[in-house]
Amino acid sequence: AAQARFGLGKTALRNGDYAGAVDALRAVLAAPAAPDRATVPSLSQPQLVSDAHFLLAEALVGADRPLAAAREYRAYLASGTVITPYVNQWLGDALYAGGEYLTATQAYSAAVAEAPDLSFQVGVREKLALVFVALEDYSAAVAQYEAILDVAQIRAYRARIEHQVAETLVLAGELEAGYDRHMSVVETYPDEYPAYLSLVELVNAGRPPDDFLRGVVDYYGGAYWPAVEALSRYINAYPQTHSGDAHWYAGLSYRALGDLNAAADEFRMLIETHPQNRYRGDAWMKLAEVYSGAGDVEAAIETYREFVEVAPDHSRAPEALWEAARLLEGEGDLEVAAEAYMDCHVRYPDSDYGPPALFRSGLLSYQLERLVDAAVAWETLVGIYPASSYRPAAFLWLGKLRRAQGDQEEARSAFEQATAADPHSYYGLRAAELAADPFAEPFPPARYDPAYDEAAARAEAEEWLVGWLGLDDATSVGELSPDLAADPRLQRGLELWRLDRFTEAKGELEALRSATRSDALAQYQLALLFRDIGLYRSSILCAVRVISLSPTVGFLDAPPFVARLSHPTYYEDLVLENARLSGLDPLLVFALVRQESLFESLATSTASAHGLMQVIPPTGAEIHAELGWPPDYETADLYRPYVSLRFGTYYLAKQRDRFDGRIEVALAAYNGGPFRAVRWLERAGDDPDLFLETITLHEPRLYLQRIKEHLTVYRALYGE
Repeated sequence: AAQARFGLGKTALRNGDYAGAVDALRAVLAAPAAPDRATVPSLSQPQLVSDAHFLLAEALVGADRPLAAAREYRAYLASGTVITPYVNQWLGDALYAGGEYLTATQAYSAAVAEAPDLSFQVGVREKLALVFVALEDYSAAVAQYEAILDVAQIRAYRARIEHQVAETLVLAGELEAGYDRHMSVVETYPDEYPAYLSLVELVNAGRPPDDFLRGVVDYYGGAYWPAVEALSRYINAYPQTHSGDAHWYAGLSYRALGDLNAAADEFRMLIETHPQNRYRGDAWMKLAEVYSGAGDVEAAIETYREFVEVAPDHSRAPEALWEAARLLEGEGDLEVAAEAYMDCHVRYPDSDYGPPALFRSGLLSYQLERLVDAAVAWETLVGIYPASSYRPAAFLWLGKLRRAQGDQEEARSAFEQATAADPHSYYGLRAAELAADPFAEPFPPARYDPAYDEAAARAEAEEWLVGWLGLDDATSVGELSPDLAADPRLQRGLELWRLDRFTEAKGELEALRSATRSDALAQYQLALLFRDIGLYRSSILCAVRVISLSPTVGFLDAPPFVARLSHPTYYEDLVLENARLSGLDPLLVFALVRQESLFESLATSTASAHGLMQVIPPTGAEIHAELGWPPDYETADLYRPYVSLRFGTYYLAKQRDRFDGRIEVALAAYNGGPFRAVRWLERAGDDPDLFLETITLHEPRLYLQRIKEHLTVYRALYGE
């Protein structure tokens, strides 16, 4: 009964049913004590009771009953724990929310005293400072902020804390000191948002900084029109001696406001009247971007070229020629674009743009059926840039070119050189396919074969580890070493994980993974442990690290057990079912999930994509409307594996059907959007290799390459 109630309470808490969680967990605590035996896996009766106190505290916090939660946190602390500083922090949060400020300072102070690391310590000090403000003990609050500044290194964070100090001093009635501190924030961190907040306080207090600084801070704070006004006042006040930087920031502000003509005027003014200004080259580039954004591509191209003629030695001159060529290519003027790319290489062969310019020149010449020019470009690339990352691609395209010319022997040689240049990369893998079959699909399906003797494979892998690490044959490779098992980060992380404090647990366990990244044995043991608790992303990264530290070259040269740890098939049942429903290759789905989230169900990208298959909320809403499932859908459901996999496979299959079964186009649409994929496809036609090269965005192009690389490993490990 205790096991069932505990499980119900934990599930209710995860689902946000705080009242249900409170009832179930209180029932656990009210039940008569049972013998000291396991009632849930790995939990003794005392630990079950202890965990029930903690989870009850969490449920009470969710139910907005903070002081009742505080009592349960204290009960958990009394039972003994390795996460004392964390619990004291949450106890302080509950007491602060309940208005028990003085007691909250005691809890927070205890957390600071036992802080596991500096990041934790400064975070709690911030909370402690806020409590002192609530108690109107401003000097104590400032002392906490100053203690943070004594150790903080991150510029943006220092700016925020300095702003908090200034605010606290003003609250304390120390106006001169407070406004001086605000001014210091503005002067020291003008490009950080807290400087804008300090600027607002200074302006409201009638103590603004000079107009130039005010304009710069306004720009970085997103107040673009006030920035323009301040910078204009500054320029007008000092017509002969003003800094050219004012035109730079005015141009940026006008551009952000959408006034492209005014932006162009400011950038041109900077270029013409401040020839020694540090932003002059950047102003040329921005001026061209403004013309391009306004639809005047011809003016943009001429601006790039004029910049190079005026300042050929500027560090951004090669980039300007590259951008001009890119615009020409985008306009469909392939012949002139090919010449422009070649000019970029010829004039700046030692720049970062030299190799890609040669590659693009060859590619456009190939599209124009100027095969001799294409061959010259690619042969030059492989000849004079032996270390370039573009070398395998050039060899692959030389192979396609020679085949088009009917020279099968030279084609085979070029494909072999592409594979030899980087056998595990997209181009090496694709070249091997094309050498065998000129019509090979880049993402061919394969039958999934789950048959596998894991015990035998693990024994083989651990024998391999013992061998190249020079360990004693009696070493228990798969068990945590005593030192690793006793590591406080591991102990804290596992307890936090058990209590569903996943973010904090990941912080501790990731810190341990990073600290042991040069220890292959520790990484292997952690890969197993993380796999077993469900911390899949960290497990994969550990396995990848083991392989990179080993004498092997590539995933498929490692023992299959280790390779499978690096390329796993977690959520297998869900993947297989949804792949079947959508008519997709399950191995492709595994490869996609690995690329999207490393099998981390709670993953969130910088673009707000959610879950295993990284579906963005608007797309999720669209899919829900089309499927009519699940009931009562909300965006948070994208973190549920069964929802993410259903939505992701449905959407990928939809793109596949839209593009007549072209998986490479469907993948590009999945990552970069279907409308962009249509445009890329129109330019590429039926050649899947040309389609990859016409993708103008870096991320979707790299995405297709990585999916191909992952799929190759999955097919080798799990295909028939």
